[in-house]
Amino acid sequence: MTELDSTQAIPQPALRGGADERTCEVLLIRHGRSADVVPGSPESADPPLHEIGHEQAAALAARLAALEIHGVYSSHLRRAVETATPLAEQRGLEVGVRPDLEEIRLGEWSNGEFRRRAAALDPEWVAWSLTGRWDGIPGCEGDDALRVRVAAVIVELAQRHRGRRIAVVAHGGEIDAYVSSMFDVPRSLWMAVENTSITVVSLNDVDGAHVTIVNDCHHLDDPVTGAAAR
Repeated sequence: MTELDSTQAIPQPALRGGADERTCEVLLIRHGRSADVVPGSPESADPPLHEIGHEQAAALAARLAALEIHGVYSSHLRRAVETATPLAEQRGLEVGVRPDLEEIRLGEWSNGEFRRRAAALDPEWVAWSLTGRWDGIPGCEGDDALRVRVAAVIVELAQRHRGRRIAVVAHGGEIDAYVSSMFDVPRSLWMAVENTSITVVSLNDVDGAHVTIVNDCHHLDDPVTGAAAR
């Protein structure tokens, strides 16, 4: 503990402004738009980026080009690795692939079945979506397991990179669930996480984790007016 003179003026603590020596600033980034898939096909298990997704990843990299980032991580899934790669290459870094950053493990609704049900407004999908939680999907890992899995990776990476800034490219369901756990919100599906959006979290061992920015996608468009970014 630092000794302070009782007459010393103390500045207001900064809520933003990057990482100090004990804090890691984490940019949580959703991957770009993934390719269209035929449910049940071989590529449905791990689709690459759509052409639009590559454009989104390029726009993200251009926006962050001047920002100092000390580590770039992603899940092992192609859409995440392909989004992370331009960020890493700009800085001469390798993408640190972390399988536990993969999207929610959907059980019986994997391999495009979730997409099919959503597109068809399948009654089971509609009933499930109203719950705002992952638990109702047959065979799904569920909310609590997802939150623990994702938080463990983020905390470990933040501890490794104290005093620095990192980018973690993951998936919408994960980012939603992680922020939900920070806010102590029971619903894990309450925020529409845009492709290549940036959510900024600062973590340290003194006062825990703080969210400073959520779902920022200004490199794509103005989220209020819809006007395309210039």
